[in-house]
Order: sequence, then C-alpha cells, then structure tokens
Amino acid sequence: MDLLAGHPPCLSARTLERYLGEEESRIHVLRGVTLTLDPGSVHAIVGPSGCGKSSLLYILGLLDNPDAGHLEIGGVPVLSIDDNVASAKRNEMIGFVFQFHFLLEDFTAAENVMIPMRRLGKLTEAEMEERAVLLLEEVGLGAKAKRPSRHLSGGEQQRVAIARALANDPLVLLADEPTGNLDSLNSDRVFSLLTRVVHNRNKALLLVTHNPEIAEKCDWVHEMKDGLIVNTTRNERKG
Repeated sequence: MDLLAGHPPCLSARTLERYLGEEESRIHVLRGVTLTLDPGSVHAIVGPSGCGKSSLLYILGLLDNPDAGHLEIGGVPVLSIDDNVASAKRNEMIGFVFQFHFLLEDFTAAENVMIPMRRLGKLTEAEMEERAVLLLEEVGLGAKAKRPSRHLSGGEQQRVAIARALANDPLVLLADEPTGNLDSLNSDRVFSLLTRVVHNRNKALLLVTHNPEIAEKCDWVHEMKDGLIVNTTRNERKG
C-alpha cells in the first residue's frame, strides 16, 4: 500500500443529501451520506429496499445530482458541472455493471465492448477492436469476440458487460446487483473477476447487493438505513 501513498481516493463523497417528490410527498432519500473509496478497495452497500442505495449509486455515477454535498472522483470535483461535461466524465472515469447486462443483442461481443470507446473517441477503429478483444480475453471470452451477444449464455453476457464497463479503463466501478440473475457458479466467477481487476489495477468497486455471501467477500461493507450509512465493517481480505 506504500505505493499508493499520496494518491487521492478514487471517489470521495461528503454529506450527500437528496430529496425526491414535491411538497407533502417530498421524501428525504439521502440524509448526509459520506463515503470514501480508496484505490484497490471493494465496497458493498447493503440494506433494505427503499433505504437509498440506488439513489446513492446514481449520484456517485453522475446520473443524478444531489441537493447538497460534495463529490470528487480522482481528486476532481464533479458536481455542478455542465451536463455534457458530466456525461464525458462519466464515460471516462466510471464503469457501470447492472443486474441486467443491457447488451445490444445483434451486436457481437466485441462491438458491445467498443460502445463506450466510440463515445470517448480517443482510439482508432483498429485500436478499439484490439482493446475489445483483449478485454474479452481477460474475462475468458476471447474466442467468442465475434459472436452476437444473443448467442451467449447469461453468465457470458454478464462477463461481456464487465468487459464493456472496463473499456475506457475507468477509475471507479459501480455495480447494482451484478450477480442477481446468475447461478452460484457464474456469480462467483463474475465477482472474482471484478475484485481481481480492482485489486490488481488500483481501481475502486462499489456494489449494491442483497447477497450476504457476496458482501462478506468485499473489503468493506456499508449498511444503509433510512438514507444514512449506519454501520461500516472492514472484512479481512480472503486469500
């Protein structure tokens, strides 16, 4: 960890507040959430439905704005910026993995992985294709790079979604029930893949999960209740 001395957190959120609704129906969804994700760390957010987990994830992923608070990614403040700038920052610095893979079924695995790279616009076509194949090899699907995603199994499709999330080498990975639709074998494979990338490349992963076995394998577990993180536990790293 000495190699990371002086490096800013991958993500730092302070006193995030969020309200939803108007007047009598207004709900205080987030009540001052503070959270830090250091390089090489894996975090789980757990808690009952309606406690604010998804709202927090959307704000951290620059998909929504808080009503108050401060958010930095890689030491750079990212709130109160133009929507176009926020979209560009999101594409470059954040990778999303959802419960549903949201692949384009008529696109090949490689073409799906290339979508974020096309939006970023930093690589040539040949460079994007090469990187897509390398990422698919990393998730064990190099031989299926040219296969339409509709011809892949559920576990394979979720692994393509992970490769797509890594396409622009983001600093932060955000995942919403990423193993929720997978059997236990593929669930373990997907989680192991995500954690290996985070630990080896000094990224940070924050995942929302209802699976206690997955949460137990994370470095940190944050319990949410009524819009607040009410308890944080550090797990001993396995293996």
